[in-house]
Amino acid sequence: MIPHRSTALLTIVVFVALLLVIFSSSPIPDPSSGEPATGAAKYIPHPKLPSLSDLHLPSFHPTVHTPPEPQPNSTSGESKWLSDWSWINPFSSSITLDENRSVLPPLRNRPFIYTYYEPNKGNDREEDNADAQLLLAWRRAWFAQGFRPVILGSGEAMKNQLYELVQPMDLKPELESELFRWLAWGHMGDGMLADWHCFPMARYDDALLTYLRRGTDPALITRFDRVENALFAGEKSRINEAIKEAVKKVDGQSTSMVDLIPTEFFKVEEPSALAVYDSASITSHYPTVAEKIVSSPTAGRLALVELINAHLHNTFQNAFPAGIAVLKPFPEHTTALVEPGLRLAKALVQCPISPVPLSCPPNLQKCHPCDVEKPMQISQPMTYRNTTQVFTVGTLPHPFTLISLQQNSTDVTTRHIRRETERDVWLAEVTKEHLGLEIGGSPRAVVFKRAVADDAVVGTALWMTVESMPPQAGQSLPTELLDEFEWQFGFQIPRDGKVDAKNEGEKKESVQQANPSAQGVEKEYEILKQAREFLKPKESNRIGITDVAEAWNLADTEVWRFVRAYRARSVVERKKWEEDERDFVGVKLKA
Repeated sequence: MIPHRSTALLTIVVFVALLLVIFSSSPIPDPSSGEPATGAAKYIPHPKLPSLSDLHLPSFHPTVHTPPEPQPNSTSGESKWLSDWSWINPFSSSITLDENRSVLPPLRNRPFIYTYYEPNKGNDREEDNADAQLLLAWRRAWFAQGFRPVILGSGEAMKNQLYELVQPMDLKPELESELFRWLAWGHMGDGMLADWHCFPMARYDDALLTYLRRGTDPALITRFDRVENALFAGEKSRINEAIKEAVKKVDGQSTSMVDLIPTEFFKVEEPSALAVYDSASITSHYPTVAEKIVSSPTAGRLALVELINAHLHNTFQNAFPAGIAVLKPFPEHTTALVEPGLRLAKALVQCPISPVPLSCPPNLQKCHPCDVEKPMQISQPMTYRNTTQVFTVGTLPHPFTLISLQQNSTDVTTRHIRRETERDVWLAEVTKEHLGLEIGGSPRAVVFKRAVADDAVVGTALWMTVESMPPQAGQSLPTELLDEFEWQFGFQIPRDGKVDAKNEGEKKESVQQANPSAQGVEKEYEILKQAREFLKPKESNRIGITDVAEAWNLADTEVWRFVRAYRARSVVERKKWEEDERDFVGVKLKA
């Protein structure tokens, strides 16, 4: 028999051993601890273990501020981004340490382009509104070409210190107006000064427009041959020096600033990409519009706006002789996915309404006018083609959305994703013609990001995510979305019931093309609608099926987030500019 002392000692030893076993075992990972679970445990919810913080003990830590955003204006809805030169990287999270924040290229510098506008005192409201429409068209066209358009008036001219030299002078009305333009420009500083009838009429990558976006020679003021006073480019100090020289030479017969400024101030370039719709040009090339301006100034000005818009649209069509490509990988499952992009493409290939049909812009009298019988071609390739001869419309699905479409249901399981789907199939499909089938998702992601955001491809494509598109079969594009697209294209997109939701009637027309799914496009739209609900952010520590889809398709998820953030940032940039200019004519039309 064991003595009582030995029994007590043995009991203590066993108790201590049990405690050591319990406390030395691996704890269940806590989702909030920051340590990722491994294996199957990452998909199983575990109860949270109690901690000292749960005892609600008094806190002796000082209060702290929430960290600011990495950059101002770097979020929009669910999109977050960081603008940085390290954007050409397979995965943004390696730089931002945030899976949901995409690294985008820094915003391109937008050189200022100014115009001077003073309404005629005898104008009525309709005439002022017609001018506002022309100024809006001017803003939109230059903004789409990578510039920052600003409208100046007499207020800026009078702020220039040189205004005191001009004020007592007796000037002819033509010279006074032109001198005020220069004073306003000299007050604002570096940039370009354009007539509000001067429009960029060329591709985004045109040599002249590229040169103007880079900036001009600081020692000289650039002017353009054959367009007289329609456009100048220069820096503030040189502009004001030119004004001083002009003021010295003013006499009672002077009518032009160019004649008064010494020639050594100027550098002369060819205006290949500039279309000027002045009275001489309109009378010479578009007599019907000229007659209308004389008989009814308001109607004539509105006709001029329509004519300019038609020329801008036709210039876009001429810029892409191979037509518009609406990307459609996996055509047996993606009819609904690409339908909004196809609607946009059909609007872009329409012949624009014009008061002078089959006419060409003043700077390109031998263009190819839009032909209703032979419209611009629309194709639906499965892969992206890196060519400047075709304009690409690309719609990216979230990996979960694509998986759901491919199996005709959103009832997707982890087993199905891991056992029955390949990784990054969308990216592999759209780049296989360019990159082949051997490389993995990371290098494909880098190449694709370049295709979206590199300087060389600006103006040759429009990329968007399917989750931002209309959710119903046959539904037209939202008016707000079309409004935004117009600032990228630089002209008004033709709108009817098949394109603009604001104009569509009760009957909705589907534009499904070849290879619809066996279930029909309505079924695909239903899946898209359900997938959106799955993708909405939810407050939960559980790993959902959309997280599994993202983890299995890292490269597809990366480019989807990249495109979503790139599109959102462009909207934020334009709205910020519009907010800065909200008090000036031409931002929005008067009611």
